[in-house]
Amino acid sequence: MDIVLNFSTTIPIYTQIYQQISSQILSGKLVGGTQLPTIRQIAQELKISVIPVKRAWEELDRKGLIKTITGKGTFVTELNKSELKEIKTSNSENFVKEFCLQAKENEITLEELIKLVKKIY
Repeated sequence: MDIVLNFSTTIPIYTQIYQQISSQILSGKLVGGTQLPTIRQIAQELKISVIPVKRAWEELDRKGLIKTITGKGTFVTELNKSELKEIKTSNSENFVKEFCLQAKENEITLEELIKLVKKIY
């Protein structure tokens, strides 16, 4: 499990952790049933407080990507293909919502946005 934090970005630490772990789960790098290190171990390894790690774990659990079993540890949830697809679609939808809100705030029209997406895609 690899986590690389960027302390010079405005993206909160817990979000960076959540995004990287969820990406590793959804890509298959972390497979269902894999036991994850404890929150304390990760915080020590990253040299940060346990609070952002705990918050990332709570979000991963809320999204159904991990499951904590009292007395045993935290494990990657075993997801079938349709569950994986549903989570990936939901993540993409959330990203697109944020992207569109940012574009609106920057007064970018839908037509300009479509052109930009086509250019990048």
